[in-house]
Amino acid sequence: MSSINLYKKKNEASSYIDATITDKGDLQIIRNSFGPGDFETEVTAAVSKTDKDQLLLALLQKIYTGNKNALEDFVTFTRSKNIIVQKFRWP
Repeated sequence: MSSINLYKKKNEASSYIDATITDKGDLQIIRNSFGPGDFETEVTAAVSKTDKDQLLLALLQKIYTGNKNALEDFVTFTRSKNIIVQKFRWP
């Protein structure tokens, strides 16, 4: 299971949002709020590999659309996360 924190606010009313890939491969986003009126909200997307591919493309579109440096920014991002990408340039 892999997990990342998307949002954290700590004070008298603390909030956390985490995204997790479960052992089944589902994407799960959980929001916890502590303080006056504690609550937890959980969203689980049990998606097929095809749907995960569509989700990845939709996220890339949201992040990079209109960015003329999208390719360079993507390579910089992947390298910062130690993700190996192959790069080809001609000529």
